[in-house]
Amino acid sequence: HFDSLTNAPQKNQGYNHGPPTVNWREKVDSQRGAVLANELKNNAFKIAKWTAQSILSGADLMKIGFVSRAVPKNAYDHQILATQFFRPRDFAAQITLNEGNMWGIMRMFIQLFKDQPEGKYVIMRDPNKAQLRIYSVPA
Repeated sequence: HFDSLTNAPQKNQGYNHGPPTVNWREKVDSQRGAVLANELKNNAFKIAKWTAQSILSGADLMKIGFVSRAVPKNAYDHQILATQFFRPRDFAAQITLNEGNMWGIMRMFIQLFKDQPEGKYVIMRDPNKAQLRIYSVPA
């Protein structure tokens, strides 16, 4: 029997051919806040999504893992460099994620589908516009 629920996403260090990024191996222990701030800047949506999932699932804690490739050219072997626990609601406040907006979006979808006939639907985002399209799937 568990008294608390924890969500544990991990953030992999990206390896790209562009300008150099923060080297996690050198900084994650001594400057974890700076590493997290850099990841928030570069991957705000992904981290907000994890936080929203943690809140909506009722998790008491969210444990973020910092993962890096064992060797930069090997995409298969990884090492966990560090982990850090957060309370999802406190972390949401730190990253200015508004919980009311999360529920507002859910309410909007519920209201939208409440007026539709029963069936299966696909929601797709238009890649070139800030627009969602809803398609009915034939039975």
